[in-house]
Amino acid sequence: MAEETKIEDSILNDFKSLKHIKDNSMDNIFKIYIRQAKQEVELYIGQNTLPNILSGVITQMAEAKFTKAGSEGTTSSSEEGLSYSFNENDLKPFFPVLNRYLDNLKGSDNRGRIVTFD
Repeated sequence: MAEETKIEDSILNDFKSLKHIKDNSMDNIFKIYIRQAKQEVELYIGQNTLPNILSGVITQMAEAKFTKAGSEGTTSSSEEGLSYSFNENDLKPFFPVLNRYLDNLKGSDNRGRIVTFD
């Protein structure tokens, strides 16, 4: 559990650095996004704890969840010439990385090659 806490703290620090956030006022909200992303990845890979190698995926997913906050269920939005598009599935952009991780667990020789059937 202590190792898992270290990973989550590291992800929180990375997340805040990417967003240029210096204070701790929103840490509880950020931790919710991190926990949600972590749970989704753990479920997908079939493991109960997050491997440290996938912490970057969690950081990116949490950042995407934060950006999408308040727009849940929206696939695209446009206002005064500015357009946003959101993935319906938060994991979809990370399938190549997650599938490569799973392939490597199986001892596959497919490192670096990705095949998806989207």
